[in-house]
Amino acid sequence: MKNRLVYNPIKSSSGFIIADFLFAFVMVLGIGIFIFGLTFSLATIEVAQYIVWSTARNYAAANKDEAVARAQAKKKFQNLTSKFPLLTGNGAGGSSWFELTDSDDDLKIGDLAAPGVDTDFENRINSDDKINSFRQPWHGARARINLKLFAGFKIPFLGKVAKNADDFKFPVRAFLIRHPSMLECEAFFLRDRYEQGIKQLEDSKLGKRSSATAPVAARAEDNGC
Repeated sequence: MKNRLVYNPIKSSSGFIIADFLFAFVMVLGIGIFIFGLTFSLATIEVAQYIVWSTARNYAAANKDEAVARAQAKKKFQNLTSKFPLLTGNGAGGSSWFELTDSDDDLKIGDLAAPGVDTDFENRINSDDKINSFRQPWHGARARINLKLFAGFKIPFLGKVAKNADDFKFPVRAFLIRHPSMLECEAFFLRDRYEQGIKQLEDSKLGKRSSATAPVAARAEDNGC
C-alpha cells in the first residue's frame, strides 16, 4: 500500500514533555521540602543550644552545695523545654519532629570530662587536657537532640535521607566555670585556710594560745565566700 497515515503514533514524542514536567516537579518539590526541613532543623538546634547553655549557667551559679546547683539546672532545663513543645518534644502534645529530653542518658550535668559521665566527649579529650583539668574545667551540661524529622524522610526517586535513624542524634554541650558553693567556701576558708594555715602560723609564731585567747582570724560573710 502506498497510502500512509499522516500521523505516525510510533514516532511521535509530543507527550514526553508532560512526563518530563511531572518528573521535574516531583524532584523540585521533594528537594524543596528537604531544604525547608534542613533550615527548620538548624533553627531548632539554635534553640536547643540556648536551652543547654541556660542549664549550664544555672549549674555554674553559686548555691548551697553542688547537688542543689545540679537540681536547679535540671529544673531550668525542664522549664525551658516546656516552652518549646513543638521543637523539643516536651510539654503538652509533644512533637514527632524533634526531641530533646531530660532522661539520664541524654541530659548530663556536672563535670563532663569525669569518667563515665559523657563517654563520647571523654574520648575526644587528650591526656594533656585531662591532666590539666583543674585549669580547663569541663563543667557544664550536655543534652542530645534527635532530629526525628529526617529519620523517615524520603526524597522522591532518591529514597531515604539516611538508612540509620541514629545518624540524626547530635550532642549539644555548653561549658561554664562553676562558682564555688557556700559549703565549699566554708570548707576552704574555715578548714583549709584557717585551720591548716593561719592557725598553725599563729601557734608557731606566738606559741600555743589558751582557750581564753581571742583568735586573730574570725569568720565574716563576704558574698558567699
